[in-house]
Amino acid sequence: MVLDVLVLVAIAAVIAGLVVLQVVRKPSDDRATPSAQRSDGPVTHSSLGPSPTPTVTPSPPAPAPSTSAAPTTGAVPQPGAQASQLAQSAQSVAATPSIFRIATFNVLGASHTRKGGDSFIHTPYQKRMGYAVRALTHAVVDVIGFQEFEPPQASAFASQMGSAWGMFPEPGSHAADGRQTIAWRQETMELVQTSTLTYPYFHGQTIHTPVVKLRVRATDDTFWVINVHNPATGCAVCGGNNDRWRKAAVAHEIAAIKTLGADGTPVFLVGDMNSKGQFYCEMSAALPLAFAAGGSNGSAGCRPPRPTPIDWILATRGVGFSGYLSDDSALVDASSDHPVNSVTAMLP
Repeated sequence: MVLDVLVLVAIAAVIAGLVVLQVVRKPSDDRATPSAQRSDGPVTHSSLGPSPTPTVTPSPPAPAPSTSAAPTTGAVPQPGAQASQLAQSAQSVAATPSIFRIATFNVLGASHTRKGGDSFIHTPYQKRMGYAVRALTHAVVDVIGFQEFEPPQASAFASQMGSAWGMFPEPGSHAADGRQTIAWRQETMELVQTSTLTYPYFHGQTIHTPVVKLRVRATDDTFWVINVHNPATGCAVCGGNNDRWRKAAVAHEIAAIKTLGADGTPVFLVGDMNSKGQFYCEMSAALPLAFAAGGSNGSAGCRPPRPTPIDWILATRGVGFSGYLSDDSALVDASSDHPVNSVTAMLP
């Protein structure tokens, strides 16, 4: 009889404890699942497209929760605060930045290496384009600006790459001057819009160089690419002094960057500028830009990167560059008299 009474008392105590535990835990459980939309951190998950505040760097992951006992004096921790911090940390980790490899390459026009051409390289363009494709494969580029990309070379590239790469202009098209062609890997990039930039070429000839707006398929972020070949002075086929035409071309390029980037869309300028330190100092003085090769222009004066390239990759402020490479290997030397310059870019 006494044993039965003790058992009943024990059962009643257990039931009472469960009720108390439920009453105490329920408010904390409700506050531990905050909505992602109410988070104070920027929501930059790739499915949402570009961040509405592209210049804001996502907060670093919150520190791991402490395993020590809660303090018994002082401020009382909010039941949902830790969960909110973890939610913000998860958003930062889940955010997918737009990262890709972009390059510029003067492939040496087919007309320069044919019989009677002015180049010291005499390998036919068919073989040279094969070498160029191998070099680009090694660089793992997603976007590239070609210069001296003459019609037979454009056709050879299209034939070798097939539908895996998009091009503007396409071979045979008159939408833009094909000697400066922009190409992109279809797997990672999607064409949004095409345009042209009009500027003076050799001897003051007016050309319409290609401009494209691309979308990163993984994130839906968009950016512009301008590809140019500014006129040189002092070469065998330059036709005299082109300094004034090159200076005019740079002015057109600066204006185009301002126009295309007015709404905050990142703008890249790639190409053979036929100018080293002077080009860097003119561009960096006119606009706040990021240069893949480095350099500085401030109170200490203009300091171009060393070594100073003639083939440039630059972008509007906010774009991050890393892993810059100027490839002048034997494979590249066999395909052109210019290196392949490439860099990893991260959009803001």
